[in-house]
Amino acid sequence: MSDVYTSLPLTAQTADMTYPLVQMLQVDMSFDRWRTFVDRYCMPVTHDVSNITCDGDNILWQRQRGLIVVANERGYIHGLFSYYVRDDMADGMVLHVDNIIAVEIVTGDHVLDAMRDAMTRLASIHGCHNVYVSLGELDERLQTYFARAGFTPSKVRYCAPATPKLSA
Repeated sequence: MSDVYTSLPLTAQTADMTYPLVQMLQVDMSFDRWRTFVDRYCMPVTHDVSNITCDGDNILWQRQRGLIVVANERGYIHGLFSYYVRDDMADGMVLHVDNIIAVEIVTGDHVLDAMRDAMTRLASIHGCHNVYVSLGELDERLQTYFARAGFTPSKVRYCAPATPKLSA
């Protein structure tokens, strides 16, 4: 069943198609905010890929930062994640994955399996030593999936407003 799903880099054509999926989990996300995020996040290929033999679609996998969508054989989008590649002081090149949205229509982890395959592909293309996945602290389904896939907690992230609140 998981081979029925295909992972592809987000393009201008698929960006609009993903909005209903994004809005399912981010109900306050406006269409304009989504498009702004996509336009800023999907960076062009920046490093030399002149000696890589691949077709036009595969060149999009070379982006240092972007979004990957998971579609079924009919082209319906069932999931997405954002990623960026960076050099980590301790781990070398790492793939950071965030904003995971996966809707499974049938029982199983088919969409998540396709996402995991895409993460493996991105890590290989970019020479990453590790893949870091950021999950919402209350998303037990995703935590369980990634724990079963061999991920362990590492480098806990904290979040605070850019403008600190004044203490009383």
